[in-house]
Amino acid sequence: MPLEVRDNRDNLIHRNAHVAQDFDVPELVEEAGEREFPGGRGTLRHWYFDGIRLGHARWQFERPCTQHWRSELDVVHLQFNLRGRLTIEHRQLGRVLTLGSYQHNLMYSPGFEGTHRYDELAAETFMVQFTRPVFLRLAAQADENLQRFGEQMLEGRPLLLGARSLALSLPLHHAIREVLQCRLPGPLKKHFLHAKALEILVLQADAFARQQPPRHVRTEYDQERLLFARDYLIQHLHLPPSLPELARIAGLNEFKLKNGFKELFGQPVFAYLADYRLREAQTQLLAGGKTASELAFELGYSSLQHFSAAFKKKFGVSPRELR
Repeated sequence: MPLEVRDNRDNLIHRNAHVAQDFDVPELVEEAGEREFPGGRGTLRHWYFDGIRLGHARWQFERPCTQHWRSELDVVHLQFNLRGRLTIEHRQLGRVLTLGSYQHNLMYSPGFEGTHRYDELAAETFMVQFTRPVFLRLAAQADENLQRFGEQMLEGRPLLLGARSLALSLPLHHAIREVLQCRLPGPLKKHFLHAKALEILVLQADAFARQQPPRHVRTEYDQERLLFARDYLIQHLHLPPSLPELARIAGLNEFKLKNGFKELFGQPVFAYLADYRLREAQTQLLAGGKTASELAFELGYSSLQHFSAAFKKKFGVSPRELR
């Protein structure tokens, strides 16, 4: 069976008969569905074409859940944990991989057998998969990390790109959101998703190439508090707290907040906020639902002129020109 997912009581959660070669089709294929099982439910979507597959899942559980996975897919797997805490027991790799909210890693094995444990009642994941021939072709033209990863793949052994999972940078997070919010028609959507899959791979590889040993974020508690600070900041885009206020709300001192935030997310707190506002505005303008004036107000800019100037400096066009 190419893929089968069951719970601890052997209830079937999900099954499909895909093999890696199925994803190597010239036209974009989109599939979506809902799964209900004892103890929870899930919403699944995936897209595949030209040996590339992208997938998104949301899970809601009545209690912490362990899923038993068996898969015969021979693919390189980019795992992005968007919500909740996920612990993967990967038997081929012979190790346990933990991903908190907004963390990611990249792995390869010719098939997978193991467990996914969800410790929280709500979970959301995103993935990109490349068939072995497609990834090897891409890796041969990439940086040293991916080239070395591809060379080790040829030896036929399971691989993990990073010994520890990394936090999602804002560009990575934004690229994933663009995939999930894409409303383009068929042929255009295929080209868009192809570009985004490559962008996500490049951004992920670059994140692992640039990683440094942790200096300020050394405990799980520090990471959880910084993730909380990030989420609180985004939830209050219109009227964000000051740095001392955010530190107090997150339960951190200012030094830990300032240095830990930059270490975890790659930018200082308010540079991250400014970048997030502009990327959010870009997404909303492309979706066509709101005007520049509405977005300037909602995102906390002092005036439409201030918003337009910042937007043009970031993207090279004004909000009006983008629409």
